[in-house]
This record gives sequence, C-alpha cells and structure tokens, in this order.
Amino acid sequence: MNWRSIIYYVDVAVAAILCPVLFHIVFQLPEEAFPSPLQAAYSRLLASILLGLSVSFIIFLSIYIATAQPELRRALPPEVRRRISRPRIIRPAKPRVKPITAEAAVRFISKQKRLRSLAQKMSVNLSGDILEAGETLSPYRLAARYLFYALIAFFVSVPAGIALALLVHPAFLAVMAAPAIPLSYPKLKLRSSVGDRRRALEDEVPFFTVYASILQTVGISLYNSFLSVIGRGIFREIEKDALLIKRNVDFFFRSPIESMEEIGRIHPNEKMRTLLLGYTSEYRSGGDVASYLEAKADDYFKDMSFRWRRYGERATDIGETTISLLFVFPMMILMSAFIFPSQSITMTSIVLSVVLPLITSVVFGLTHSIQPKTYNIIGGDLRLSGAAGALAFAAAFLLKAPVWLCIATSLSAASAIYGSAVLMQSREIAAMEKALPQFLRDITEFKKMGYDINRAIVKVSEENTYNPVFDAVLSVVARQVDLGVRLSEVEVPSRSWLVRMTFFLLAQIVESGGGTARCLEILTNFINQITRVKRETKSSMRLYQLLSLFTPIGLSFVTALMFTLLTAFSATLMPAAEAGILGEIAHVPKTLMDLAYLLVIASSICVALLSTKAVDLTAKNTLWITVNLAIAALGISFSSQIASLLMRITLGFG
Repeated sequence: MNWRSIIYYVDVAVAAILCPVLFHIVFQLPEEAFPSPLQAAYSRLLASILLGLSVSFIIFLSIYIATAQPELRRALPPEVRRRISRPRIIRPAKPRVKPITAEAAVRFISKQKRLRSLAQKMSVNLSGDILEAGETLSPYRLAARYLFYALIAFFVSVPAGIALALLVHPAFLAVMAAPAIPLSYPKLKLRSSVGDRRRALEDEVPFFTVYASILQTVGISLYNSFLSVIGRGIFREIEKDALLIKRNVDFFFRSPIESMEEIGRIHPNEKMRTLLLGYTSEYRSGGDVASYLEAKADDYFKDMSFRWRRYGERATDIGETTISLLFVFPMMILMSAFIFPSQSITMTSIVLSVVLPLITSVVFGLTHSIQPKTYNIIGGDLRLSGAAGALAFAAAFLLKAPVWLCIATSLSAASAIYGSAVLMQSREIAAMEKALPQFLRDITEFKKMGYDINRAIVKVSEENTYNPVFDAVLSVVARQVDLGVRLSEVEVPSRSWLVRMTFFLLAQIVESGGGTARCLEILTNFINQITRVKRETKSSMRLYQLLSLFTPIGLSFVTALMFTLLTAFSATLMPAAEAGILGEIAHVPKTLMDLAYLLVIASSICVALLSTKAVDLTAKNTLWITVNLAIAALGISFSSQIASLLMRITLGFG
C-alpha cells in the first residue's frame, strides 16, 4: 500500500465522520441553539450542501478504491475491465540533470492568457520602481509570483468569508480584503526599498566623493573609483551602485560615462544623482573633473556637518519632549489614584503595556531616521547577559523581594554585563578616532620628506606614540606592511569604520602610484573636520542624557508621595468610609502600588534607552539603563521615608 492509497482511506474516514455531524445540524439540532433564526437557516443550508458533497465524495472514493483492488478487477468482465483500466504507456526515463525552469507560480500564470496579460500590466507599473530601487529583478516574474499568491488568498478567503458572514463576525471585512495584500505588497516593498536606498547613501556619499577626488588627482577616473570599492566592505551601499554600473558596461555594452549617466538619471539619492550627472557633463565638455570632484566633496562635507548639528538640536528637542511626556503622563495616572484607586489599576495597566512601548517605539524610530550612520562594529554577549539576568532574578525571588524589585534587579544585571562590554568598545573607538588626525599629519610630513606611504606607516609606528589603543592597531598594520603584505590586503583590526576607511583610502593611494602630499592633506583635513563635528554634536547632547537621570528620581518621589497621602487619608476617613466616594479614597489596593512601581521602572528604562540611542548613536550602550534602574530602585526605597517625613512635618506645622 503506497501513500496515495493511505490518503484515499483517510479522506473516506474523514468524510464518514463529518456526515453524522452535518446530518445532526440539518435535521436534529433545534433552532434555539443558534443565535438567530437567520443564522439557523444559513447554517442548515450550508450543512446540507456539505452533507451532499460528503456523501457523493464517499461514494466516488469507495468505487475508485474498490476498482483499484486486483482481486475485484480480475472478477469483472473483460469488457468492463478494459474500460476502467488505464492504458500502459512506456515512458522514457527521467533525466538526472533537469533543465532550469521557471518557478511553479510563474509557470501557472504564464499558461493562462488573461492572467498573463494582467501580470504584464502589473510588471509595467513595477519596472520603474525596480530600476529606482537598484534591484536586479524581472518585473514580470515579480508580478506573476504575487498575482499567484493573490489567487491563493482569494480561494482561501472566500469560504472563510462566507462562514464569517453567516456568523456576522466583524473579521469578515479583514478576511475578504486579504487578496488585496499580495497585489499591493510588491509596490509597497519597492517604494520602501527606494527610500532605504536614498537614506542609506546620505552618509557614504561625502566620504566616497573625497575618495574619488583624491584618486582623480592622480589620474584615476570616477568609474575606476567605483570598481575599486567592490568587495571591500567599506562603502556597502555604494558597492551596489558600483555593481550596477559595472553590469551596464560588461553586459549591456555601455561606455563607462554612459553607464554612470544612466544610473544617475534614475537614482533616488539627490547627492549621488548630482555627482554622477555633473561628472559626466564635466567630462563631456572637457572640463576639469578633478576640481569638480574636489568642489563637490567640500559641498557634501558642509552638508554633512549641517546634518550633524541639526541632528544634535532635533535630538535634544525630541528627547526633552519625550522626558517631559514620560514624566508628566505617568504622574497624572498616579495622581488619578487619589480619587479612583480601583479605576487607576486598569489605566496603569494600559499605560504600562500599550502606551509606554508605543511612545518609545515611535520616538526610537524617529531618532533612528534622522540619525547619521557610523557603521562601527559594536556588540555585547547576549548569552552571558541573559544568564546574569536570570541568576539575579532567581536570587531576588528567593530573598522574597517584591515583583518590581525582582524585575529591576534582573534587568540591571543583564544590562550591566552587556553595557560594560559596549562601553569599553565605544571608548576604544573614540580613542582611535581621536588619534587619527594626528596620525595622518605625521604620514603627510613623512611624505613631504620623500617617504612612500608604506615606509611612512612603519616609521610612524616605530617613532611616534598616540594612545595605547591606536598604537596597538598601528603596530599590527605596520608589522604586516613590513613583512611585504600589500597595504590594500592588510587586515586592520579596528571597530571604527572611520579608521578602516582611512587605511582603505591610504591603500588606494598607494595602489594608484603613491599619490602626492596634497592628496594626504585633503584626507587629513577631511578626517580632522569629521571627528571635530562628531565630538561637538555629542557634547551638545550630554545635558539631555543627564536630564534623563531625573525621571526615575521624580517619578519615584511622586509615587511615594501619592501613596503616603492616600494612606494618611485612609487613616483619617476610616470611620466614615462605609459608602460613596470616601470608601474608594480610603482603600489603596496593593496591586496598584505594584503597578505604579513597575510604571516607574518601565519609564526609567524607556528614557535611558532613548537617551543612549540619541547621544551614543546606538541603543547597545545599556549601561545607562543600569544607572536609571539603580536610581529608580533607590528612589522607590528611600522616597517613602522622605514622603512620610514631609507629611509629618506638614501635619505637625498645620
């Protein structure tokens, strides 16, 4: 017995089980069992249809299974046996190597004339977005694939929609709208890819323009500059454009200028479009392309400096607004407990589970969208952090600590372990970038004295000292160069993208013939200005990060003060707290206190996460979360005593 026969038997068994159930619904189930007479009529109609189909299905499969048995087939007359038996066809052996064919969805759509026509119309609408997104996709295959998914969704949603319509369920509209999702998804995905491509190049184009202008001064064209970044992992987004330009030249037989011009016309990023079209125009007119690239590099650097400063101002404004919101909003919820403690439990739960995560996600996404990218390699040990958090939670739970304290202890331990590693890496990156301008000045001076760049790196490593972190990286690079490794093949063990990019530029200058002192001066000035702008921007936002430490202090004090007031009123109004609103004021649920403390902890985490994302340009520096959690825990612990003391002083003087 093969698997196909097993499936037939299972189908017959399922149909046989469904028949009594459907028969009971049609003939025996009373009308009172349904919510309404209309639903009873529709349900019986649907059940009767399914009952007829099930019975027909059982009869058909039973005949098919019976005729498939060899004993029964031999007992039949020869004429009948000849009619029901399949002709034996000798098929050729299947080849072991199958030709490359289209996927099943595309084949299905292509075989149907009307569906193929619809897919072609959809592909015309998608072709422009595919080019603008820089994707190497077939518009027809993409449209056919998602049209096939829409058909599947249609055939699935129709019976589900009929069943929901009979039940008068509100999910009916959502189910019936399901086929539209696969039809609109390709357009939405491509538009999102266009936006990602446009934003991703904002931070790479200035550096690449400096790189191209330096190489142009030694006679290397912009096209060759594009080719030189392929596979290096330095300009990851520009590599995609470089591959498209190379494809047009190698496979579509365009000239380098025509290829760059073609990519520039449809490029979504304004800077890259201006760079490519301006360069090709300057080249065709016989102008000085080196001066053009140097001017564009200066313009793009000024724009990048402006973006950094504007980011510092906008991030500070957003952070201060968020801190005010996360401080005032929970405080209003806690103050409402003064009048309606029982309703405040529901309100606090909603704020804790919905409002706070929603505000944090929106502000985090907004900060990430306006934030300049750095591409530094930073990360901690998630497994060690998770283990530390679990052990801390277990220890606090065994010591019978409150729920909020167990959660705060666990998160503090995990974030401290993870954030410590990230903090050390961030300081390492800052130390290397701080020494980078002076290193380039020393290389430039050695170049002016007649040294080539390789020998200058070795001499600087032997004679100069910067800081222990950068000296260690420079020593590794110099040792490889001294052993005869080409500078373009040297491994730079640095987490800083700026350091790796600098050594990459130095390697390309060496590969181009050694360059001149002016090339190194351009690179030195650019790196010096970039590091200065980054330091100034981060320094301008430190006040915002310090301000975030006030949130756990203020919230914990307000929480303790509110509960102290409620306790005092509870003792005062206890004899008259039999009924009415006084009864609600006099009662302070313990659940409300636990939720309020959890609200303080959650607000402290959200503020710390947003501040470290804005100031440190990454949310991985979780050490600020540890600090805020510690302040929140200490504030909750000591603010109760402080609030009680203030109440006694106030009542005593009153």
